[in-house]
Amino acid sequence: MELPSLDLNLVVVLHALLEERNVTRAGERVGLSQPGTSSALARLRRHFDDPLLERVGTVYELTPLAQALQGQLGSTMEQLQRVLAAQPRFDPGTAERRFTVACSDSVLTVLGPGLVAAVTRAAPRVSLDLRSLDARVVTDPLALLRDVDVLVVPRGLFSLPDVPSVELYRDRWVCATWRGSTAVGDRLSLADVGEARWVMPFQELLMASPADAALATLGVDRHCAVRVESFSVLDRLVVGTDLLVLFHERLAGDLTARDLRVVELPVQLPPITETAWSHPSRRLDPGHRWLLDLLTEVSAGLDQPTTSPSR
Repeated sequence: MELPSLDLNLVVVLHALLEERNVTRAGERVGLSQPGTSSALARLRRHFDDPLLERVGTVYELTPLAQALQGQLGSTMEQLQRVLAAQPRFDPGTAERRFTVACSDSVLTVLGPGLVAAVTRAAPRVSLDLRSLDARVVTDPLALLRDVDVLVVPRGLFSLPDVPSVELYRDRWVCATWRGSTAVGDRLSLADVGEARWVMPFQELLMASPADAALATLGVDRHCAVRVESFSVLDRLVVGTDLLVLFHERLAGDLTARDLRVVELPVQLPPITETAWSHPSRRLDPGHRWLLDLLTEVSAGLDQPTTSPSR
């Protein structure tokens, strides 16, 4: 494959021009004089055979081609930086690098403390950026993987057979309600599951959870009475109500202390297999390999979940 003959420095200028839409500000951003930036813009216009920036009144507007280029350049620049910053070795003791991990607040609660402690102990100059999930985890997971070093979500949430993944830990589903509720019994039928009112997470962000997908095969859909963009507060929202919650056992702990009781489900739900996913472009990155090994080590050290089945 042959690349078009364009100086990579011009790509940096192009990125700045399309974001700033101003020759002077773009030049200041990349360290070029105003004449130098104007000369670069002229070369870019010749290369693309397009004006790219067109003056409308007192401001510049992007041409349709420039708008299309802007949509691609952000991730392209980040990938280019990763490629050019690649090193044959990674020394955590001296490395100065920022790793980005995207995960739910459930995973952050379980893995976060151990991961932060392990990273700061082994790599004192390394920084962690722990991000929450966004809609791309369902709509375009590959695009999300380009923007982060590791994405931690359960298997079954999307299908990317060619994307590298490492299983971290397993969890189980717990169904619970307020201990003072008299409207909910100790065991549900399938009809009860469909008729009950539930506190549920991320109903507009994520597709059906593996638990709901399993229930759907039995013709059962849960009714969302309360939607919240969090896993870790689900159980607290049912206290004082007749609502039900389905949440991760590792977050449950002692239900008695939370004023909750377990409610048995009519079916065995599939386990939650939290998995670390990575973009294929990171396969040969020794720093990324170090981070995955550390995540695996922290996960292996987790205690088995223990839920108090208090009624």
